[in-house]
Amino acid sequence: MRFLVTRPQPECRLTADRLRSEGHVADELPLLVATSELPGTLDLEGVGAIAFTSRRAVYLLATHRQVDSLVTLPVFAVGKATAEACARAGFESVLTASDGVGSLAKLILDNRSLVAGKTVLYPAARQRAGDLEGLLSAGNILCRTVVVYRMDPLTRLPGDMVRNLDDNIYDGILIFSRRTAEALVSLIETSGLDHIFSDLSVYAISRQAAEPLSRFNRVHVADAPCQNALLELALAEC
Repeated sequence: MRFLVTRPQPECRLTADRLRSEGHVADELPLLVATSELPGTLDLEGVGAIAFTSRRAVYLLATHRQVDSLVTLPVFAVGKATAEACARAGFESVLTASDGVGSLAKLILDNRSLVAGKTVLYPAARQRAGDLEGLLSAGNILCRTVVVYRMDPLTRLPGDMVRNLDDNIYDGILIFSRRTAEALVSLIETSGLDHIFSDLSVYAISRQAAEPLSRFNRVHVADAPCQNALLELALAEC
């Protein structure tokens, strides 16, 4: 079977390599490109904990010159993969939320004693889902969001990819986020490929990620918001 993997690098290659190791063909088309906006100096005054919603933010913060003063603070992370990235980066105490900003906020509020009346530092993307600051503020916990990267959408499909999509060679396209889904739909429309919406199968990691895909006739949503569930779905359906 042949799949198109659309998540940003390096995750795109990791997912594609996993499919290849199982005997499938996987093409890589990162629809979002990451650019660091990590500040040279972080305002750490009053910071008593850290919140992460992505591995990319963890990797970037781990390179910062002030990271040594942060690794002993309690960390709240969304998802197992992000929590594991925190541990690899040297953070000593990591609590894991199941998925999404709402779950993360609840985890922090339920463990407010770890924050000890201080501020939660939230290194995040410029474009992000949810309002962690607002949710924590409603529970009387201060949160300081620091933009450390942005994700820019691809503006034009490569010529070979236009041909591949036009020829309907893929058994499925894998979608890992709402913004990736939005980018895919926009690129298909601007490339004059509207006719593929009726026949192409798309596999989304969550209902939120699937929402922009309404023009597709064949949209499948994973039972759980994780890569394993998404791949199991795609391979079972195909």
